[in-house]
Amino acid sequence: MNMKEIAELAGVSVAAVSYALNGTGNISEKKRKEILEIVKKEGYSPNRIAKSLRTKKSSTIGIMVEDITSFQTPRILNGINEYAEKNGYTVILNNLGLLKKTGKNIDAVCEHRDILKKGMELFEKAQVDGIVYASHHDRDVSGLLPQFHIPVVLAYCYDMTHQNYCVTYDNTDISKEIAKYLAGHHHKDVGIICGADSSRPAQKRYSGYIEGLEECGIDPEHVWSFTGDWEFESGEAAYRQYKRLRVKPTAVFAMNDLMAVGFMDAALNDGKKIPEDISIVGFDNRQECRFTRPRLTTVDIPLEQMGKESAKLLLNLIKDGEADDRKIILPCSFVEKESVATIESK
Repeated sequence: MNMKEIAELAGVSVAAVSYALNGTGNISEKKRKEILEIVKKEGYSPNRIAKSLRTKKSSTIGIMVEDITSFQTPRILNGINEYAEKNGYTVILNNLGLLKKTGKNIDAVCEHRDILKKGMELFEKAQVDGIVYASHHDRDVSGLLPQFHIPVVLAYCYDMTHQNYCVTYDNTDISKEIAKYLAGHHHKDVGIICGADSSRPAQKRYSGYIEGLEECGIDPEHVWSFTGDWEFESGEAAYRQYKRLRVKPTAVFAMNDLMAVGFMDAALNDGKKIPEDISIVGFDNRQECRFTRPRLTTVDIPLEQMGKESAKLLLNLIKDGEADDRKIILPCSFVEKESVATIESK
């Protein structure tokens, strides 16, 4: 199968097929998609070396992930791969494996700039057209990446200096929605299990939750709060403190699913019933939560969409050299399951 045969099947000129494959020329989006569908169906693969010499582009993008074992990374990768493949791009993956090197100390990533530099140099040698950098924690990474002369898009992280394009998600509005959901189920005595104080997502989730409670007439001064470190054990520790409270919350928002499940597990082992005795809401919609009983009410982060939007933004930068939106913030969605009860009105 060659380009001429693809053109005949599509009922277009050879030039139109070339435009569709290279993302150039005056061709409608509808026709471009039709041509690419035929290309995919027929298994046609253009000579990438000849193409790169002609266009000075390799039709390859690099994905640098801080750690492939992080729960969000595979879903982000799926989104990037799907969008890249549909648009005729090949993906090269570089896993930095930073979790074992940094542990819970996210800031320690800065101590491994040599690994980041080597990764960027690897992509430069591979002549990728651009890079998506996917973090294992939602945070500011300004000044972390070495500067290279190819476009970079950040996924699941951001740059406070606005020098890099990024795709991230909303923490504040969805946390406000959680507060209103609990208040709507007549919970007035509520609590929150927070992530690390230094965490920007934890700060945003806290402010959104408190703002939502205030809008529902619940005094934030009476909200029980426990600070953890995002791990399962933090949830267990939170329950031990909860047990000692004189006035116990009827509902608790845990800032991630691991802490929520830790709290649930400790409560169930203590003979409590969920949600009859205590309601709990998590955040992340991790795959593991499919196996909790009751199933955990939580928040879904649009990770696949984040990957697609990151790839889309990167391809626009490769093509045009700039993009309208330097920072894209995606909305999260509330996932109602079985871990929240309604308090009977008195």
